[in-house]
Amino acid sequence: MSLIRPTTAARAAAVALAAVAALAGCQSAPTAPAAQPPAAALTAPAPADDPAQAPRCTLDQLTPSLGRTTGEAGQRHTTVVWTNTSTTACLMHGFGGVDLEGPDDPMGPTYSLRRTSASPESFSVEPGQAAHFVITWLPPQDGPGWTPTGMLVTPPDETRSAHLDWPGGAVLRQDGATHPGTYFGPVAPGAEG
Repeated sequence: MSLIRPTTAARAAAVALAAVAALAGCQSAPTAPAAQPPAAALTAPAPADDPAQAPRCTLDQLTPSLGRTTGEAGQRHTTVVWTNTSTTACLMHGFGGVDLEGPDDPMGPTYSLRRTSASPESFSVEPGQAAHFVITWLPPQDGPGWTPTGMLVTPPDETRSAHLDWPGGAVLRQDGATHPGTYFGPVAPGAEG
């Protein structure tokens, strides 16, 4: 009968050892993945020139100027250039705004231009670099038309405008037209297209 006690004790010790071994096995499983690099380390870092990293361009950073006016009979094209005169890069995307200003007219002294249906792109404008957009305008076919004296240009996603002189020439006003002959496109990289 004294042999039963050691056997029972031996069984209890074996069960205890098995339980400890099982627990040790469970605890070691999570440590294996911890030896691998975290998921964030596996993700490639964003490139330094990623435009999403730059804040949007504001009128405080941009100086507008007139580029070339091209075209002959029919529509003409005037380029407006935005130069980044700040010390930091900024992001441009989409359409700004253009309001032609001039003498009083039955439709008012301001002609707010429509946007094209072109798809805009996002890009970074480094200090000293430029972006541009093009105003396409239609001179009158008959009669004197309406000659703007200046224009207000607004960068994309900005509420403030800058004043530029109108480069010359009368415009056919089509304020209520569905597809007017005078409109402007989205900003694009560089000083001229």
